[in-house]
Amino acid sequence: MVSPSEFVRRRAGVHAVAALALAVGVISHADDQALLGRLNQPLQRVTEANRSWKPLFEAIAAMTPPPKPVGPDFNQTTIWTGMPDWTAVAAWAQANAKVADALKEVQDKIVLGLPYGADAVPANLKQAGLYAAVSVTDDARITTFPYLDGIRTLGAWATAEMYRLCEAGEFDAAFAIGVSHLKVLRQIADRSMLAEKSLGMLWMCEACSIQRDLFWKYLDKIPATTFQRLANDEYPFLRPTDNERMKRLEMPEGDRVVAEAMLELGFDSNGQPDIDRFEEVFAEIQASSKPLTRFGAAKRWKAIAAVHGSLDASKTKLENIYDDWWRRWRMRQYDPLQELPTELSRTNEIRYAAVVVSILDIQSLFALRNRLVAEVNGTVLAAGLCGYKRTFNVWPDLPAKYYAVFAPKRFDFDPYDREYGSFLFRFLGSDRKPIDTPEGRVWVTGCVLYARGADHEDGGFTEGDPTGAAGDLILFPPLRALAREEGLLN
Repeated sequence: MVSPSEFVRRRAGVHAVAALALAVGVISHADDQALLGRLNQPLQRVTEANRSWKPLFEAIAAMTPPPKPVGPDFNQTTIWTGMPDWTAVAAWAQANAKVADALKEVQDKIVLGLPYGADAVPANLKQAGLYAAVSVTDDARITTFPYLDGIRTLGAWATAEMYRLCEAGEFDAAFAIGVSHLKVLRQIADRSMLAEKSLGMLWMCEACSIQRDLFWKYLDKIPATTFQRLANDEYPFLRPTDNERMKRLEMPEGDRVVAEAMLELGFDSNGQPDIDRFEEVFAEIQASSKPLTRFGAAKRWKAIAAVHGSLDASKTKLENIYDDWWRRWRMRQYDPLQELPTELSRTNEIRYAAVVVSILDIQSLFALRNRLVAEVNGTVLAAGLCGYKRTFNVWPDLPAKYYAVFAPKRFDFDPYDREYGSFLFRFLGSDRKPIDTPEGRVWVTGCVLYARGADHEDGGFTEGDPTGAAGDLILFPPLRALAREEGLLN
């Protein structure tokens, strides 16, 4: 797992949904401020009282350092009571218990509301790296979001504190932290830049899976009423306007604003391609991810400038690409129109080469949204399953038995089902069935709740993939918790 800083510097696979940082050319400081003004303009409609970033970031800045740096081996998905150095991790979580107060304070605010620009935050927060920099000046040519490193540390703390409180039998306090953490991540998932939104959605997926781990580990101790409250009153309202399909999750628009500013760098005062500027600006953008192509890219962009569309035509093409994505974002997942070629795929890669190289393809975000819908809905239903089990001491043999009282039926929606139907559910009773996972084979009894995964097929839960990319997405029992029980994970 890469760090958030690395995440925004390079593209990754479709389910990681990484975003390439924007390497940009030289414009004036005044133009830089104009760009920031355009990015921050939507925030002007939200009062400071409805923004969460200040109290949240102050709490993060005041945290003591974790026992080890947050990274691939130490993050929200690797923390649990059986890990090496759990005692030190639990002590760190307890020492920073006041962070829970900040989460509670900001969980119901409308937006994160962090303005773009490194100088838009107080000096202490800037020094702590809690800012979002979108700069196109000589000194800073890469868009960066270092505050995401702080959010990742917050996730590690939230997981550690939930486990610590569960070990102490304080289940309501533990899940209060879990729900408020999800609500904060939901705010980040509404940010306007692709890199921010992608990580917010990815971390929400992980946080949901962690809470299902807790359901399993403490199933015999968590009260049925706690499960019922989570399923009916907490998880369904991570954002009040959301529903089982996360229809209110917005498409990122900030990257379009930055792409338009980048386009303007390559054209002369008459709006025509400037050969020298094309070579300087767009060859640099292309070579930012592949440095060895710089020389060839420079020659190519000189030739392209001679046949490229005007600035006005390029801006129109950029707008059309985003309008197409906007329409698709609001369609149902498997509307026949989704199968049509995208505006980006139909774009002439020579006449509008500057447009193509300046934008970030958000198509992978559609796949991540499906996974997020499955994770949230699956967590709602998993809480309902556990509430039923705690009440009757048996697993239900039909999903209908835990609807209404233990979980809302409307959340039994599988975003991978082309027929817009329900999750798959298998009652096993005492039968013992194997599931192959990336960690090895695990065994399940009782019942299995799962989604079809990206192939849209029922694989019979024989192979589970935590991302749903290469097998069924097993939602409950949680595969990571089973792998830990069976000694496959430390």
